[in-house]
Amino acid sequence: MNKLSREEKHAQCMREIRGTLIVTIICCIWHVATAFLLNGTGLYFLGMPAWFSVSVLGTIILALVGVFFLLKFVFIDFEYDDEEEMDHE
Repeated sequence: MNKLSREEKHAQCMREIRGTLIVTIICCIWHVATAFLLNGTGLYFLGMPAWFSVSVLGTIILALVGVFFLLKFVFIDFEYDDEEEMDHE
């Protein structure tokens, strides 16, 4: 477990928030863009319209890859409680 100062904890939290928002925005853009781009093409994939299959399955895959990336490269394990405040009580 990493020992971080209060400023480092705040910076890490902001980094994790930004990373999570980026993955969420990428998933939303993929979901909406593929649904609109493939709608009306008449293509079918897995017995369903291609826009639905590619949009939903692609979003799930992107989300899983994004979470793996976040866990591997962005998130770290640390205690968020302020130890200094607990010592003074």
